[in-house]
Amino acid sequence: MDCKETQRCIALFLKDELDNDTAFSFAEHVYACKECMEELTIEYLLVEGMNRLENADDIDVKSELEEKLNRIITRRRIYGRIKAGLFLVALMLICIAFLG
Repeated sequence: MDCKETQRCIALFLKDELDNDTAFSFAEHVYACKECMEELTIEYLLVEGMNRLENADDIDVKSELEEKLNRIITRRRIYGRIKAGLFLVALMLICIAFLG
């Protein structure tokens, strides 16, 4: 994912409307690109700031964004492990079927 595509996805990311693969690519790019992280931080602060002004809640932008991005990356890793496990189970069943 490049910067232009990442910046187009920021609003969708903030609304949790990205599919898993796009969200993972987005998170990877944002962690690697200082400019995109700054843009995401600014937009996050604007969106969350407006939502929280009425409630007078504090905003810890850095930790909240990192938590949101880390959830995406962790979810991707878990899905990868589940797929690998299912593949191994299927492979074992095939072996059992041929040998048994």
